[in-house]
Formats: sequence, C-alpha cells, structure tokens
Amino acid sequence: MKLWPFSRKSMDPRGSGNRYYQEHIIERAISEHQKQLRVTASMAAGMRIAEGVASLPITVGTLTYDGRGRAIRKPIREGDLTERLTIRPNDWMTPAEFVEHMTMWAAFHGVGRAYIDRGYKGKIRALIPVNDGATTVRKEADTGKVWYDCTIPGQGYIRGLTRRDFIEVTAPRWIDIEGLNVTREIDKVLKLALTLEDRQLDDGKKKAVPGYITTEQQLSPASAKMVFDALKEKIPGTPIFDSGAKYNSIVATQAEMQLLETRRFIIEEVSRAYGIHPIFLAHDAAGQSLTRIADAMDYHVTVTLGPWVKRWEQAIQFSLLDAGQYIDFDETQFYRMDLAARADYAAKALGNNAAWETPNGILEWMGKNPIEGGDVLPATTAQEAPSSEAPDGNETGEA
Repeated sequence: MKLWPFSRKSMDPRGSGNRYYQEHIIERAISEHQKQLRVTASMAAGMRIAEGVASLPITVGTLTYDGRGRAIRKPIREGDLTERLTIRPNDWMTPAEFVEHMTMWAAFHGVGRAYIDRGYKGKIRALIPVNDGATTVRKEADTGKVWYDCTIPGQGYIRGLTRRDFIEVTAPRWIDIEGLNVTREIDKVLKLALTLEDRQLDDGKKKAVPGYITTEQQLSPASAKMVFDALKEKIPGTPIFDSGAKYNSIVATQAEMQLLETRRFIIEEVSRAYGIHPIFLAHDAAGQSLTRIADAMDYHVTVTLGPWVKRWEQAIQFSLLDAGQYIDFDETQFYRMDLAARADYAAKALGNNAAWETPNGILEWMGKNPIEGGDVLPATTAQEAPSSEAPDGNETGEA
C-alpha cells in the first residue's frame, strides 16, 4: 500500500505526522530566512527599514468633515484599538517589536501577517503574528474570492478566513494575492555575498605567509631549528629555504585586491533591491559625505520608508478601522531639527501675519505640557490693528 508523505507511517523521523510540511515548508522557510540575515548588507537593509517604520509614533482617531469637506481628526487615547496598536499588541511583544517583526518579514519574504484575535462584539484581544509558513492563501477561480487557511498559535487550524481577519503588510505585488519575495529574486547576489564572506572567514582563520627566507648555505636540522625559533615571534609563519640569501615578501594578488571592490558592488546591488540609500549601509555612496545627512534622510523618509508607511496605514485601515476612523504613522518624527531651527519654526508658526499653530500645538510638538488658554490661534496683525478708514470713507477718520 502506498503511503502519503504526510502519513505517520511514512518514515517521519520527527513523528510530526507531516514530513512534507516540515521539510518543504518549515525547513525551507528557515533556510531562506537565514540566508539574508547571513549577508551583512541585506541584514542591515532590512533592519534600517524595520527600525525606521517601528520608530514612527502611531495615532488612531475619529475622522469627520466640516461644512466645506475639510477633514477634522480627533485622536483616540483609550480603547482596545489604541491599546493593541500603541501599547500592547499581544502578551509578549511591544508595539515597536511587533512592527519591526512584521516589516522584516514583509521586506524579506514578501508578506508580514498577524491574525486579529477578536472576542465578544468584535473586541480586539490580541494581534498574533503567523509568519511561520502556516498560512495558505487560495483564490477561487469562479468567484474571485480569496480565502486564508491558517494555523493560529494557541487557536489551532482555521479555514475560510479572509484578509479582514489579518493585518497583512506586503512588499509590492506582482501576483494579486502574493507580495514579491525579494530574497528569492536576488538569490544570485546573496549567494555571491555568502561565498565572499565565507572566503574571508576562511582566510582569517589561516595564518597568512608574509614571505620566505633563503640562504646559500645548507642548514643542518639543528641550525634550521635555531633560526626558526629565533624568528617565530618576530616573523611568524615564515618558511626558510637553503640557498638564495634574501627575503621575499608575498603580497596579495590582483584578484584578491578585487575582492573588496566586489563587496562594495554587492552593497549597491542590495541597496537597489531593498530600495535603501547605500549611505545607510555604511557605504560612502560614490564619495558622498555625512555632511549631507539631511539630504540622505529626505531620501530615506520619502523613497525608502514612505511606501512602507503607506502600506502599514492602509493594511490597518483595511482590517481594523471603520470609515469614520483614521490611522497615522507620523513621519515628522525624523524631522526634529536642531534647537535653532525648532525655535525659528515655532516663531513663524506663531507669527503675527498668518499664525497656523496654537501655543499648545507647539508645546505638544516639543514634548511639553499644554497651558491654560493655549488652544487659540494668536491674533493676526490685521485683527489687532485699528481701522485707518472712517465709516464714511474719510481717510482721516474725522467728521
């Protein structure tokens, strides 16, 4: 009788009852997961993206509109939605750890997914990451509906879930139900990087020969040992040959000198793949210096983090929020400026000509407590100045 590969009788050494799943899903996922983390540039790129998104303050609130259709946002400071996203996603992760974890999986494998554990009346009890290869996404050809079959830690195997049961953050999609797996697409680059790093590690373990010594006279075993013992502390690993009477230094070959240049090229390739500026991977970026770090930060926030922030906001909006709610990852966290620039901005924002900030708004931006009466915009110069014309049109205002 032919046994199925997931049968307990199919010589499963772990006794898990699903050898195919273990070998082709779990172990393959682990090997891919380790591949990019073993490449220094790739690991640094994923960390810069994940840490950048996770460092942004998250605000959840209600969204209404005034008579002219202008949006009015009011933050929500309490409730299960705010607590899950800003205080405690689950029993073992902080919000920053949760966002970093999900973003790393999305950047490297194409998708970061967390199950939304809803309780009585839809109360959100926990956000549970399920990035272990235990989710199958299937699309019905006749109806076009997409279903998720997933093993939820602590809940078991559940079929027939929809995307609204998950927070799902993905890399750009080539297939409509699957994010692009960057690690798989740049497999050749990562393999080359691993080969070079393994080679350098092997070279570091070996004691390189700095040169060799020759002499015209033939040395007896005792004399050779005396010379070797005399030189082993000063020039370790230097061989000695009879006849020649000179010292020859061994230098690196041109191919070995090219090794460093190849590593620089790999950093640039990884930067292209993950959409991150090379300067954030400790690369000099074609001679650019850190004196222009402000320009590099603009690039990082706009080009690298901007798309990921938008994906996070829309993923949360899709699965957790109603039409009258909003979610905001505050990118201005990266534009704190120095004290002089902050003071200049505050002075202009509270200026007499056209104030657009209240004193309490500035205080909140600077991390300080509000003051009494600080929620009113400062009066403009036009509002404070007396009229220069009399009611009857006389410029002097006299009767």
